[in-house]
Amino acid sequence: MLNISFPSLSNVPPMLKPTLILVALSFCASSFAQQQDVLPPTWTSQLGVGMNVDWALTERGIREFDPLTVRDFQQRGFGHVRIRVAGPITHQKLVHLRRIVDACEQYHIVPVISYRAAELKAKPTAENAEDIVEWWTTVARFFAKNDDSLVFDIIGQPEEKLSANPQLLNQIYDKTVKAIHKISPQRHIFVAPRSHASPEALATLKIPESRHGLVMADWHLMPGGPKNWNGKTWNGKNQWTTGTDAEKAAIHARIETAVHWQQKTGHLSWVGNWSPGSKLPIDQQVAMATFVACELQKAQIPYAVNGDEKFYDGEEGAWRPDMAPLLDAILKPQCQ
Repeated sequence: MLNISFPSLSNVPPMLKPTLILVALSFCASSFAQQQDVLPPTWTSQLGVGMNVDWALTERGIREFDPLTVRDFQQRGFGHVRIRVAGPITHQKLVHLRRIVDACEQYHIVPVISYRAAELKAKPTAENAEDIVEWWTTVARFFAKNDDSLVFDIIGQPEEKLSANPQLLNQIYDKTVKAIHKISPQRHIFVAPRSHASPEALATLKIPESRHGLVMADWHLMPGGPKNWNGKTWNGKNQWTTGTDAEKAAIHARIETAVHWQQKTGHLSWVGNWSPGSKLPIDQQVAMATFVACELQKAQIPYAVNGDEKFYDGEEGAWRPDMAPLLDAILKPQCQ
């Protein structure tokens, strides 16, 4: 509630009191409207913890998808799924995506359609840039009647040659967001910065204009897991051996980079992809997952982990029992 207090009117002439009260109420109403306008969108609280899924990407993922899988994800505690898609958009692909999105809406999980855009990444030309706009225009029209819980992630993890051209990337986002919002004005959209969507690259990202935080940043944190195997350090930012103070500090610093960007720009963000990897012993995967999940939850940044085949057996329609401790650490970490 808005806390309204008035100064004493005891010394004000009676004929001026009504006017002063009206001015004060008008000021308070204006202040309240401004507060409402800058409040973060409530839908971000619905995202919670998510998972990257290949239900519309790989041959196996498409074949094994069952709407009851979405029910299993919801019952396990997931709030959203990042549905990865590749290649030209066809009617058959749209119909399959419809099955997934409908199941997500039925079981109250937020669906995020994420396009890989491989052609653009390999060859960032004006022609391929226009193809991105057309791809998303087709998808937006197909899902125009779906409610606002459906989210579009324009380009999942910009990389390769596209990373060298942040200006083109920002132009693509601007044109694509305008095309989508012309069809669905309330559609939530994620846009990712260059350099594999690293948090350090957020400074190069220009968020397209939108009201009420409809466009958010999508950044990634060790999407393939830590790059430190058998004591060989690949990258000081992407390490985890036994969770040393230095390794924890490096991860914390990267998350803080995103937090500072949010504070500076006023935009919100989402970690669309991170992973404890598979090269570490399971106990260290659990330790890393616990630390990262706790850090992100403290920062109030929603996140999606990679990926569904590691945790869920699509053929059997069941969670892999040996992954239960790691899944628990990702969903409900025991934070100190």
